[in-house]
Amino acid sequence: MDSGVLDPTFGSSGKVIVGPSRYTEAVAQDSVVQQDGKIVVVGYDSDSVDGFDAWHLERLNANGSIDTSFANAHSAYVTVGNTGTRAAAVGLQPDGRIVVGGNFNNHILIERYNPDGSFDLTFAGGTGALSIVPPAGDSNYLSRLVIEANGSIDIAGTYYANPGGFNSNEFYFNKIAADGSSNQPFQYEFGNGANQDDHAQDLAIDSQGRYVVVGYHRGASGNYDFAAIRILSNLYDVDQTFGSGGQTTIDFGDNGDYANAVALTPTGYIALGGQANGQAALALLDPNGNLNTYFSSGLLYSEKFAFAFGTGGGNDTIAKLVLDGYDTKYPQLLAIGSGNQSYASGPGGAYGLMFGIARLNLPGTYSNFSLDTGFNGNGTEGVYFNERPDGIGLLTTTNHGRSATFANGKLIAAGDTIAPGGTDMAVARLAPFDGVFKNGFDNPSL
Repeated sequence: MDSGVLDPTFGSSGKVIVGPSRYTEAVAQDSVVQQDGKIVVVGYDSDSVDGFDAWHLERLNANGSIDTSFANAHSAYVTVGNTGTRAAAVGLQPDGRIVVGGNFNNHILIERYNPDGSFDLTFAGGTGALSIVPPAGDSNYLSRLVIEANGSIDIAGTYYANPGGFNSNEFYFNKIAADGSSNQPFQYEFGNGANQDDHAQDLAIDSQGRYVVVGYHRGASGNYDFAAIRILSNLYDVDQTFGSGGQTTIDFGDNGDYANAVALTPTGYIALGGQANGQAALALLDPNGNLNTYFSSGLLYSEKFAFAFGTGGGNDTIAKLVLDGYDTKYPQLLAIGSGNQSYASGPGGAYGLMFGIARLNLPGTYSNFSLDTGFNGNGTEGVYFNERPDGIGLLTTTNHGRSATFANGKLIAAGDTIAPGGTDMAVARLAPFDGVFKNGFDNPSL
């Protein structure tokens, strides 16, 4: 089967739409695949009128149908609060228990569920939930979580401090025991003074057990740049050998550069993805945290592109990076996000903001961050769900790809789609590869 096509065995022609279980808006923020192939999707339902949000957990069977055996008739324990009460990330511990991280009003909340979706009251001292509450006047926010081999939970986000009446937003990292019995918060800022603004969006663990945390930082000029640090696991401190004095910032020369995602290559290189002045943006750091300068011409260590099918593009962003191990010698990078497209399935098709999925060749194995034209014929795939009339006789669509996971050769992307009556969770799955590896043999590269 061609690379980059939707999986016809999943949902309706590769797509699943899930409406809210509470309120009128539903957004998928993250997903994970259980050992039996079932897909747990987490996010939130929202009531824009009354200003309330609720965590929303849903499970799909491997074929995309709703699993009604999960929790309470398929929707799990719902945490309800003011605006900002949202499940943001999900992971599986080695024993199959489901860890969900998110936010409750102005602080971070971690909950654990049994594999069947029931609330796990053995977590966090018998409460089932760990609240990480900052001092009065401050707040914290979770963006992503990663589960280690021993079951411990690592999270990245933002700490909003309000010292002396001015804001100081910092990178926030926390290592939480597998049973929720303890946590070790860590904060970092790229500068100092009033209105410091740093936001950690994603993290990854390298082969030496160090934590690579990425996001964005407002520099001295007032513009935002990609930003990254590495935390030593044994000392629990910033690795001063990383980048310049322990940190790396990347300026694409635009007014706003925002890194949302990170992926590590088998050779220790660090790929960052996000947005730079309205385009999807990528940067590659070497294992020491410096921009990759292996190639000498152009921006071969950093690149911008549009998730454009046909013509169009703009307002593109990368929300998640996933390493594609189709060929283990020359792995490629899957970038998932959103992008404007002029049409979807040919002239006359819906246009608008779509799930954007791209596969790119990595610097160091190929010449640069070039789009792999073997993926859907041009390197990118635009996926849309609901259609709406635009008032001038055409159909428009609005979709946001927010996260993705790669399991059993299949890429699963999750996010939301705007329907005529509100917003729905949206999940798409790409078909697996045909089993012949890129090197032309039946085994991956050695």
